[in-house]
Amino acid sequence: MVGREVAAADHPSKEVREVLKRLVADGWKLRSEGHWGTLYCPCEEHCTSIRVGGTPKNPGQEARRVQRRAKLCPLPPDDPRAALRGGNVK
Repeated sequence: MVGREVAAADHPSKEVREVLKRLVADGWKLRSEGHWGTLYCPCEEHCTSIRVGGTPKNPGQEARRVQRRAKLCPLPPDDPRAALRGGNVK
């Protein structure tokens, strides 16, 4: 992780912003890297990182992509954050 930490509320797209807010509340780290930012999973070894574009052509599709990728983080089943990761993005 190299960039400065950014707030999920700073994302210009409403749909992506809502997904980012949920993930950051669940322990994900959002850093200013790339075209807008990168999400890092809450695991100690940061097994999953997700690039987040600042101006997606289709914000709803971008929000769903971020949510799908977030579900790939293999948190242990007994970790309370594992139950919070899911959720539907409309």
